[in-house]
Amino acid sequence: MKQLVIDLGDLPEGGKQLTGALSPDIFQLGESDARPLGPLEFDLQVQRLEDELLLMGLLQAPFEFECARTLQRFKMTIRAENAAIALEIGHQGEIDATEALREELLLAFPSYPRCDEGDDPMPCEVNPRYLAVDKPVEGDVENPPDPHGDSRWAALDELETPESEP
Repeated sequence: MKQLVIDLGDLPEGGKQLTGALSPDIFQLGESDARPLGPLEFDLQVQRLEDELLLMGLLQAPFEFECARTLQRFKMTIRAENAAIALEIGHQGEIDATEALREELLLAFPSYPRCDEGDDPMPCEVNPRYLAVDKPVEGDVENPPDPHGDSRWAALDELETPESEP
């Protein structure tokens, strides 16, 4: 399904359980580091509390990430096992909860995804050729670091610090 629309007129007083899946198109991530590999699955208890609609339960979807260390692509299922979403009802007869579910799952994304934390963990070691700054200058590195620092910053070292006013 493309949207999760909840009809408040059909909602029993004690709430109800909703289970289903939303199309991966809802994520709209574009050319980011993460790519959805499947639908957003949900298993939620939906209940009306005065002016709010409360959705509680499980959200999950598989994604392909790029490892922050190795730049390898890997699969990781993002889960929000105890999601709790409150939506204002107002005077509406129907509530579209799609965007709220999407945002809840996107907030569960790792800041620095690593391939050793994926669904099928892989070794997550930085390739030694990318560690040139840790190697001696006379080593076998093609572009060794400048032993005197980065010359591009030399112009900033020449600037005078403005005096602060009393």
